[in-house]
Amino acid sequence: MINNKQVGYLGPEGTFSNEATIKITGSKDNLLAFDNIISIFEALTNDEIDEAVVPIENSTEGSVMVTLDALMHYNLKIKGEFLLPIHHYLLVQKGVTIDDVKLICSHPQAIAQCRIYIHKTSKQVRATSSTADAARYVCELSNAAVIGNKMLSQKYNLEILDEQIQDYDNNVTRFALISHEDDLQITSNDKTSIIISLHGDKPGGLYEVLSIFARDSINLTKIESRPSKRGMGKYLFFIDMEGHRNESKIANALQDVRRKVDFFKILGSYHQITVGGN
Repeated sequence: MINNKQVGYLGPEGTFSNEATIKITGSKDNLLAFDNIISIFEALTNDEIDEAVVPIENSTEGSVMVTLDALMHYNLKIKGEFLLPIHHYLLVQKGVTIDDVKLICSHPQAIAQCRIYIHKTSKQVRATSSTADAARYVCELSNAAVIGNKMLSQKYNLEILDEQIQDYDNNVTRFALISHEDDLQITSNDKTSIIISLHGDKPGGLYEVLSIFARDSINLTKIESRPSKRGMGKYLFFIDMEGHRNESKIANALQDVRRKVDFFKILGSYHQITVGGN
């Protein structure tokens, strides 16, 4: 839990990011909504907020690329991660039936996570900047429906027309708690995240890096490439592994990796945040 700290999140109120932030902090107080993820990182860098919660990965749609790019650009750390089960609901004005609905609107991520359901309804679709913006739109239009969470039904006085409409029951979004420092306390459930780039003219560079982790029996939970934006064929690799960077095995492996690559950055060591009821 985070006490008496101002925490930024991707707003507005009623979004899944808002829901995740409330669960992580244990409070609806001292939360500040931002319009986009880059603004969150800038505010934290400038000490306008103390910490931030941002989406980093969805089990259906994959990584949130703007978050990965921001982690590369800003000198901030991942301090914790939180897994939020994502349950989507179809919400309408009270008294509206599915036959009345002509348009379904929501954030592109929510739409993408409910493709099968939307296809079966044969309704028109409109993307909005957030699920909360879609809910406000539905409040003004009786023949529209919004895909979102239960918080929207309470905040905007909407009725749940259908529930659990996501394509996959195990739909989960991974949120990262971002701060100026990561978690230095070693636990039995730590992860460490790094970014590397390889020497462009060296064959087998990625194999050499991965062989270090295999040599030391370090389990990699994720490896993903992103364009470095420095020319065609130049990539960054985001790597998550089990273990804390201050453990001797991890520290030695990371030291060896650093010698093999052109660029190396530790994004942080952290563990999964658990709260009651999750």
